[in-house]
Amino acid sequence: MADSSVLHFQPGKSVLHQFDPRLKTLSLLIVSPSIMIAWPVGLMILSLALAAAASRTGLNWQAVARELRYFGLLLMAVFLSRAVFTPGRVMIGAGPIHLTDAGIFSGFLFCWRLILVAVAGLIYAATTRPKEIRVAVEWLLAPIPGIPEKRLGVMIGLIVRFIPMVLDQARETIAVQKARCVECRKNPYYRLTRFAMPVLRKTIQLADRLVMAMTARCYNEAGTLPAMRIRPTDWVAFGVVLGVCMILIGSKVFT
Repeated sequence: MADSSVLHFQPGKSVLHQFDPRLKTLSLLIVSPSIMIAWPVGLMILSLALAAAASRTGLNWQAVARELRYFGLLLMAVFLSRAVFTPGRVMIGAGPIHLTDAGIFSGFLFCWRLILVAVAGLIYAATTRPKEIRVAVEWLLAPIPGIPEKRLGVMIGLIVRFIPMVLDQARETIAVQKARCVECRKNPYYRLTRFAMPVLRKTIQLADRLVMAMTARCYNEAGTLPAMRIRPTDWVAFGVVLGVCMILIGSKVFT
């Protein structure tokens, strides 16, 4: 059987695992946009912080790199588009394509930001249970009038739980196809259909079983959620996150 998706929750007793999920979710919502406006000094500090945090999550980073290989293609496309279309002094040229110094810097900086956002999301997914994510979503949306926070909490909780299961189904299908030498077929349409149709069928069957199980248990959005209490250490950790965000926002001043 294929390995589980890296998006699954990884049990552990690290500080991030024990961090209150409501403040953890709020921290992710604050850190992500801060990363997208940060400059190299702030990004370097955050990279070191995320590397230290990632070492305690229990994630297999070789598996992460293998699963995110297509994300690398996206990064390459983003880098080349910025390197080519950003005005500046030409560094490398071949025919009508020219890479500028400002474009190379802009592309490298933007890709660095995207990588850090992706790593922060992976760390969050690895240290937060789906049920805790639902609690966090309802807590964040409760003060906003006119929004059914319980319904949205259930929907997001199901999405977070369902996506890794779909990826697992896709991985199992790929493993089966390799065992039957399907990838040796030269026709890409044949390979695509032999991959997409089984995954789609299994996904629909999985969703159908999930709906039947929820119906049989009379599941509804008004169910009782686990009680949680924000500890003083959680507020300290949240203060550290705010401090890091201030560094990220002000990093342009020191660049």
